[in-house]
Amino acid sequence: MNGPTERVRELAHEILAELPFGICRFEEVQPCLECRALSRIPQRAASVLVCLFPYYTGEQPERNISRYAMVRDYHHVAGEYLERFCEALRQEFPEHRFEAFTDNSPVREVQAALCAGLGLRGRNGLVLHPTYGSYLFIGEVVTDLVLETDSPMQPLECCNCQRCLQVCPAGALQPDGSVRLDLCRSHITQKKGELTPWEIRQIQEGGLIWGCDLCNDVCPMNQGVPLTPIPEFLHSAISVFDSENAVGLLKERAFGYRGKKTILRNLTILEEEQKKDEG
Repeated sequence: MNGPTERVRELAHEILAELPFGICRFEEVQPCLECRALSRIPQRAASVLVCLFPYYTGEQPERNISRYAMVRDYHHVAGEYLERFCEALRQEFPEHRFEAFTDNSPVREVQAALCAGLGLRGRNGLVLHPTYGSYLFIGEVVTDLVLETDSPMQPLECCNCQRCLQVCPAGALQPDGSVRLDLCRSHITQKKGELTPWEIRQIQEGGLIWGCDLCNDVCPMNQGVPLTPIPEFLHSAISVFDSENAVGLLKERAFGYRGKKTILRNLTILEEEQKKDEG
């Protein structure tokens, strides 16, 4: 291992602690996705430092929201970890650039995680880490510093049990690995404006005001996963949202980017369905 690579891994261990970490070549995740953050990619970008942020906080069978939205907004949490990492890297390598990205990223994040040896590719298109399964967020740092890279896991694909495809209620997960967003319950909960009767029924049957966990929950690699090692996630988890705490926590949860009208609409849909059941 060359000197810069060894030092980068040491800093990753110091700042990111036990979070899964790997390195891949920038060229392995080309072409970049078009987004506003594309302009922040360093010229002559050479390496991508990839970190996984597990978010599983336990079962909470009473929850009315997807697991990933129970915790503090990962854009903030992952962004804070990665920015601390970048600051340490900039001090260590002042002649090089380091730019952090989470979610709204020009980097193909799943591909980066796979190339960095951090997991397998699930049939639902998600990364499956050997320890944390698919209950994780992906963040990365792009740099013009040339580093030694990790090797992808072999085999790269999952066991192909197809449980995720079978459990998907509307068949959003396609055999070729793509996702039909118009059939995806998670996507439907995030739509603005009026919903069709069929879309309303999907939210009613799903029982969640935001997201859908079905394809995650049935995956064999998600059985018996440990709790997240990230205290900002573990201690912020809220499993049941109502009109008060949903609006109050709008700026602190991943659903906040859609504004309060969307989450309140979904709450109303479920509350009206509950009243029918009770009546």
